[in-house]
Amino acid sequence: MKALTLRHPWAFAIAHLGKRVENRDWDARTADLMGLPQLVGETIAIHGGTAPQRPKRAGHWSQLAETNLWRQHCEDLQGVHRILGGELPDSAAQYLARRGVTALTPEAFILPGIVAVATVADVDVHSTDPWAVPGLLHLHLTDVITLPEPVQCSGKQGFWDLGDDLTAIVQARLTPPAPQQWGHLTAQEWLQ
Repeated sequence: MKALTLRHPWAFAIAHLGKRVENRDWDARTADLMGLPQLVGETIAIHGGTAPQRPKRAGHWSQLAETNLWRQHCEDLQGVHRILGGELPDSAAQYLARRGVTALTPEAFILPGIVAVATVADVDVHSTDPWAVPGLLHLHLTDVITLPEPVQCSGKQGFWDLGDDLTAIVQARLTPPAPQQWGHLTAQEWLQ
């Protein structure tokens, strides 16, 4: 399975906020070198990169310089979320509750590791999706499944191969556990 590492907060947006277009500033040659045409129709892993750096003495994220790239991305994400209606999907609300966070703040967007899998449905440069940035290459994602917990691992630039071990871990997290058996009864039958 191939994976794609994203900067924060975009992995969170795909996993929890319904972002279904990933923007890349790749030209056609770079897309070909990355093997993108062959990935249409394939399932890929969505990986959140390392946590963004911020000055040690920085207080709240809004005190960062307006030119700070992480701050700009988080503000962009909050803006798109408001445009899309401002309601949190259940998976995002549950994730934030587990982390003890009550609002969409930049700290909530840091979600490192493999956070979801998705199918690359199409690639174009003319998407009208609200998440699409005009003039960039748009990877359209479908069948997004958010993992219950991220699979911690290092990422790489571009598309990269998970390897057999990580692929097995991701697939195991996607598969619900089989019902426990006691003799010929399932756990549910046994409890009745």
